[in-house]
Amino acid sequence: MVADAQRPELRLIREHGCHVFMGSRDPAKGAAAVASLALPEEAAARCTVVQLDACSDESVQAAACTVKAALGGSPLYAVVNNAGTGLGHGVTGEGVINTNFYGPKRVCDAFIPLLDPAVGRIANVGSGAGGGYVKRLGETDEARMLMRGDATWDELVEYVKTKMATKSLDDHGVYGLSKACVAAYTQFLAKTHPGILSSCMSPGFIDTAMTKGYGANKTPEEGTPSIRKCLFEKLEGNGWYYGSDGMRSPYHFMRNPGMDVYDGIMPF
Repeated sequence: MVADAQRPELRLIREHGCHVFMGSRDPAKGAAAVASLALPEEAAARCTVVQLDACSDESVQAAACTVKAALGGSPLYAVVNNAGTGLGHGVTGEGVINTNFYGPKRVCDAFIPLLDPAVGRIANVGSGAGGGYVKRLGETDEARMLMRGDATWDELVEYVKTKMATKSLDDHGVYGLSKACVAAYTQFLAKTHPGILSSCMSPGFIDTAMTKGYGANKTPEEGTPSIRKCLFEKLEGNGWYYGSDGMRSPYHFMRNPGMDVYDGIMPF
């Protein structure tokens, strides 16, 4: 199950033989995206567009019902939460939080019952902006809460509401807040659904409509390695965050490819 934005579906279909349910707010645009992949007929048949707006409880629930019917009793292998907004999209404030923070929770709540509870996987697409946000907090209780791995969903919701109420964050800050909290939510998922491998990852600085004008130069396809690792490779931990190179990364600063792999030790 893939929801919007970055497009790993090309590699999933061509290289991994997956049947992809591609969530799209506008099914016509989703169908056009599939057509743009220029897949052979047999491969194209393995990509089903499903209407899904990650900001709408009703839309997400309806999408889950559609996918459940299509599966015919078979389990869903994985959920990829890659719907995201902010920056160049022109969406700000609560709109960013609704998509980037509440969106993955809506999708997980609806689709986890379809996953195999023993081998299913969840891949939440985060961003280096999340680590950058935590770094700017310094050695504070806020930073500890986001890093330590035991924050509950309710605690994260209260934290986000408090931060947004202060109106102290600019658009970059709100985006970073949303992605830092998605990483923390991923740790929460690992504890509440230990049989499912939940991961958060950065795709890298990818050239999309969201990053237009910000200097990104990597193609969407170049943003798939960390996602595919979290979907198919053996992972040593649950709830971990991975950099764009597929290596475990810290929650408290933006680790660039080639830097030392995070050892999991809380820095303070």
